[in-house]
Amino acid sequence: MADHEGLSAREEILDRLLAYTRGIDRLDETSLLSAFHPQAIMVDYGAEPMPIEDFVSHAIPSLRKRFVATQHRVSNIRIEIDGDLAVVESYVLAYHVEASGDVNILHTFNGRYIDEYSLRDGEWRIHQRTLRKDWSKVENIEAKMAGSWPMSARDRTDPIYTVG
Repeated sequence: MADHEGLSAREEILDRLLAYTRGIDRLDETSLLSAFHPQAIMVDYGAEPMPIEDFVSHAIPSLRKRFVATQHRVSNIRIEIDGDLAVVESYVLAYHVEASGDVNILHTFNGRYIDEYSLRDGEWRIHQRTLRKDWSKVENIEAKMAGSWPMSARDRTDPIYTVG
């Protein structure tokens, strides 16, 4: 693979990974699904592996109902390309804020996405994701920063969709 082809594939793979994080945090099914090939398999997101479409139909309503905010951050991204296949390991730090009466509860998950990408019809997308947990924590948010910033929207009214 020529250098420019490898860079292009890496950029597309990274873009798909970030489409997932935007999609899951903004509860945007289109963005979330754009990271995956149709019928991609999610492993260890439940008792049995499931197609991405089943994951999305459960996850988005569940996140909307239970949490007032989520933020999925990815780092330490390692992309290994071999022809039309790639294995991508990404560390994930996910925050989920649950409103409970007068107190907000922070659920923190730290783990890894182990993604298998494939190039199909000219597009790099995930065909299988395996989730691994390194640690997690639940704690009350006792104090908040001073300031009156607008809250992020968890839909297409968020400024990310309305700029430009």
